[in-house]
Amino acid sequence: MISLNKKRDVFILWFIKRHTKREVSRVLNISRGSVDKIINECQQRINELNLRFEADLLSYIDEIVVAPSMQRKRKPYKLNEETISFIKELVINNEKLTRIDSEDAMSTKELFEFFRKQKKEKPNLITDFSLDNFYKQVKKIKNEIHDKGI
Repeated sequence: MISLNKKRDVFILWFIKRHTKREVSRVLNISRGSVDKIINECQQRINELNLRFEADLLSYIDEIVVAPSMQRKRKPYKLNEETISFIKELVINNEKLTRIDSEDAMSTKELFEFFRKQKKEKPNLITDFSLDNFYKQVKKIKNEIHDKGI
């Protein structure tokens, strides 16, 4: 998320100092797509405020550049010890199967699907997290295995 100060900087560089989008992007170290979105937001606010083209836009900066009305709140995943130990057990068993080149060895995605199905048998498992988070847990466990051994 881009800070309000960066949005103000984009506004000043684009509307007041008349830099190109590429220059604004380079100076502020943000993508041109983000610069474009900020400029579009500012233009929309200028139209909503009915400002004329000869108006001093710098004096209206606080009304034009505003913080987003909706704030995203992410809920962090807090895994309990039972869930972590179960994932660890799954990964270790899978690594053993992989080493002997067994057909029962699963990919990480298949492990995740198998893990999700275990919720019925083990109600204390926390399974409502993303595949990406599962990949991170598996990678951490595999790194432990490679450092210390099984």
